[in-house]
Amino acid sequence: MSQPVLNLQSQGSWVQVYNEYRAATVVVDSSFTPIPAFELGFLFESHILAVRCLSNSAKPTWRFAGKLDQRFQLGTGGAASPLPVVNASSRTVRLNKSALFQFQHLTSNYQLVFEPAHWLKDVQLTVWEYRGPVSDTTEEKIDLVLDATDRIEERLAAP
Repeated sequence: MSQPVLNLQSQGSWVQVYNEYRAATVVVDSSFTPIPAFELGFLFESHILAVRCLSNSAKPTWRFAGKLDQRFQLGTGGAASPLPVVNASSRTVRLNKSALFQFQHLTSNYQLVFEPAHWLKDVQLTVWEYRGPVSDTTEEKIDLVLDATDRIEERLAAP
């Protein structure tokens, strides 16, 4: 399987598409209602994302921030479709870290849902989408083989 060739170091290749802060609702002094899932209300087209999840109230020993799910609609979607929205893949997000995620390329677009850990009292979720150039190593190798084949054919055809 081929691997994409990306320009990850170029700042112009990245666009911040989501940034939201949420805090848990305190019910009684020591208890609180967990933070609800972040349902990012738009479709992603790039399958390469950078994600950061920060929490000011987390203990320094905590590592798990939550789960990021890639979802898409089976079939045509809408009220007429009997087919469900499915989770295609799930990624663990680390707390107070940034991570690069490459989601499966099963559809042209998809949704994201982030479910924060139920013990977190505050969460800031930031998502950047890679919009830079993507070239495929397989396509590059095929082009090299085609060029070499053209050169061989030219030499064979020459008198």
